[in-house]
Amino acid sequence: MPGLIHKLFPSFFPAERINTPFNYLEVNKLDGQWLLDSKHVNYSFGTLHRVFQEALNTFIPDLSEIKEVLILGFGAGSVAHILQKEKNYQGNITGVEIDQQVIKLAKKYFHLEEIQHLKIHIQDAEEFAKDSQQQFDLIIIDLFTDHLIPEKFETEAFLSTVNSLLSSKGKLLYNRMNNTSSNQVKTEAFSKTFHQVFKNNSEEKTIQLRNKIFFAQK
Repeated sequence: MPGLIHKLFPSFFPAERINTPFNYLEVNKLDGQWLLDSKHVNYSFGTLHRVFQEALNTFIPDLSEIKEVLILGFGAGSVAHILQKEKNYQGNITGVEIDQQVIKLAKKYFHLEEIQHLKIHIQDAEEFAKDSQQQFDLIIIDLFTDHLIPEKFETEAFLSTVNSLLSSKGKLLYNRMNNTSSNQVKTEAFSKTFHQVFKNNSEEKTIQLRNKIFFAQK
């Protein structure tokens, strides 16, 4: 009987469930759209997609002067799809994703091959930031393990390293959850650190009720 129910109602069941070295992941379908979810939150192409749609429209409506984009926490490519498919971005995209299994799912379900001018690094974001010699016009940071951001990605040291990768007029978007009292306390502490590093031109805004987006520009 469970097999028959799964066959009759495939949208009610994950297409895949996997435990990776970094996460538990599910590929689900909602309203005809594939989603990548972790245990507690959407990882790509669901609520997170809408968060970045609004964040980009709010803070960076014009991408015409942006030639190099870095996405730390590439996931299944939701942000890259927004840039190219929705905002007609024509430049290069560098994606950094620590979890090889996420990239495999991106290729299988989320049409990763359609993203042009893309280079993927399977690497820890902190290590990439320390090693990179490249400058980027836009850096997007979405570094979650399930619903939590590893502490090392919220430090002054990490933000300063990322700041050094921004071009002379570079812009940065940093996403963090702000949906619980515990997260709100952490967000308040992170806010102080963020604005200390990006002193000249930085702001923050609640997006889609649950997320706080931090924006900075050199």
